[in-house]
Amino acid sequence: MEYVFDTYALMVYLRRERNYQIVRTTIFETLTGRNQAYISVINLGELFYMQARKSGIEKAESSVSFVKRAGILIQPVTTERVMNAARLKASISLSYADAFAASLALELNATLITGDAEYKPLEPNLKVLWL
Repeated sequence: MEYVFDTYALMVYLRRERNYQIVRTTIFETLTGRNQAYISVINLGELFYMQARKSGIEKAESSVSFVKRAGILIQPVTTERVMNAARLKASISLSYADAFAASLALELNATLITGDAEYKPLEPNLKVLWL
């Protein structure tokens, strides 16, 4: 299986919020080679600034290191990916960072892991594992 993490999912895990075990299991399965997980570099940046604002730069740096150690593949921004995210953003009410997560999941035909209801209008075209 292939998964895309949005920022919401990783924040749930890092803060040990409700349903964080789903994220933990997915990360474990990624580390053991049973699945592959991805994150857009835009969402990684969002994770950094959210953690920095709430808990400081050191915690933010630690969160980025965690993503790398967890085997989550950080996907770069390309012109094509920017335009795909922009098309999604233009068509529905979705944050810009969330548009990158959704468009990456659609591009890879992967399942998006999230608890953010902003993605609801994209169903059934977008496969979602809801937290």
